[in-house]
Amino acid sequence: MDTKISNAQRLEALRELKRREKEKEYSSDFETFARDQILILPKDSREGFKPFVFNEAQHIVNDAIEAQLKETGKVRAIILKARQMGLSTYSASRVFWKSYFNKYNKSVVMAHDSATSDALFTMSRNIIANMPEQFRPELKKSNAKEIMFEHNDSGYRLYTAGSPEAGRGITPTIAHLSEVAFWLHDEKILAGLFQGISQADGTEVILESTANGVGNSFHRLWKGAIDGSNEYIPIFVPWFLMSEYRRKAPSSFERTDEEEVLVTRFKLDDDQLYWRRLKIAEGGLDKFKQEYPATPEEAFIVSGSSVFNIEKLSALIPQPILAQREFNFESQMMEDVRNGSIEIFKYPTFEDAFAIGADVSLGVGKDHSAAIVINKNKEVCAVYRNNHIDPSRFGDLLFYLGRYYNNALLAVESNSMGIATLNRLTQMGYVNMYYQTKMANVSKEEGSRIGWRTTTSSKPAVIGFLKNAIEQEEIWIPSRIVIGELMNYIADDSGRTNAIVGHNDDTVIALAIALEVIRTHGDRLTTNNVPFTQKIGNFQQSETTWI
Repeated sequence: MDTKISNAQRLEALRELKRREKEKEYSSDFETFARDQILILPKDSREGFKPFVFNEAQHIVNDAIEAQLKETGKVRAIILKARQMGLSTYSASRVFWKSYFNKYNKSVVMAHDSATSDALFTMSRNIIANMPEQFRPELKKSNAKEIMFEHNDSGYRLYTAGSPEAGRGITPTIAHLSEVAFWLHDEKILAGLFQGISQADGTEVILESTANGVGNSFHRLWKGAIDGSNEYIPIFVPWFLMSEYRRKAPSSFERTDEEEVLVTRFKLDDDQLYWRRLKIAEGGLDKFKQEYPATPEEAFIVSGSSVFNIEKLSALIPQPILAQREFNFESQMMEDVRNGSIEIFKYPTFEDAFAIGADVSLGVGKDHSAAIVINKNKEVCAVYRNNHIDPSRFGDLLFYLGRYYNNALLAVESNSMGIATLNRLTQMGYVNMYYQTKMANVSKEEGSRIGWRTTTSSKPAVIGFLKNAIEQEEIWIPSRIVIGELMNYIADDSGRTNAIVGHNDDTVIALAIALEVIRTHGDRLTTNNVPFTQKIGNFQQSETTWI
């Protein structure tokens, strides 16, 4: 009898040891934990609960999040998704996993409406109910809005983003914020939540949503993640990476010209194209692009008020930045800087001729001073954008940028702050300044007024020429920043054109000016190179030391 009890104890001890080993593995490997311990209902609920095995989209998101966690110690991620990719399931399950394995963890789950919130919470309850008994947690608290675990005093609470005060005053460790683009009071709710979230290691904030137009908080956070102005990593999964988004194409299927472009660009097959065609037939092309985007730019559909052709802009592919630099005013040199204000896409060659369009701001952290370098072939070669540079110092930068690009014909907007920039360039003796004609869009007779003056008549003209160049595919635009500003440039009810509220149009204006200079003064561009001794003074005569 004693021997039997001893054997049973040994067996129980062995089971407990294996359980603890497995628990240790699960605590650092969400994917394995999800596969072994989480059961979810698939889209076809008739199949019953199935192990949570990551799909293509979930793999991409998990890899990005885990990489950020390893690098920074915390997670700040914004996910732009297509419909029905399972990313809400991924995020909700991750909240459960983090709460299950971490003591005193306070998690928040917030969705745009009560139906979605209830669905996410029901998912959490199902996870617990379907776990094997040896891993199933005891609950210290369990009600319609909150779950708390007995073993570690961790848990999470459900909120609905229906009120401006939703979630205010809480201090979550983990936050899963679902369909943020559809929150009615997005700005106020996020402001309250973000104030309460600690910057400590181990904290996680995951925002996920399909797009819902532009100008909302989700769009602003996404743009900030793209340009590096916030701490969030942007994660995007195009629809065509999902293996289920396909339908067997009939033998009579023939590709349209537009579909041939998609095949070339994204390597789609006929089954994917046929599924896409059926979805478009259900809700239209714009709706499809918003809910099943192939690129992030496609997702943020601007209504019919867009000035520039969204189809043409969506087809533009941002190109690799060859160099990013910042201007050092003491050494008068351009220095390699990560996320520098100058992005170079083409270096000058001896035979190239260039124009530069420049839009000047006050430099107090709001609008940007911007410059676009364009060559005679209408290719954007470099972009400068900075909202902290003083207008006079902007003149110094343009002086050396123009010299580097073969004494580029330099057109600076002369309105308001631009006068200080032009005065500085005149003082420095820049040799190839643009002088506006009496009607720059008609005559080539050179006037006596230095710089470009934007007026109620000149602005619509140059914007119109830029619009036509984009539609006719006459201009090469490699910059993600410029493409983004063009997509956010709209006309209001009175016909005035500006950026959407909360966005900028500085590179749009600079590009329009540069293109106008090429159009009206293309025959006056110079290929005169400035000797390196003049470019860098007493510094080493090397191209890479200057720019």
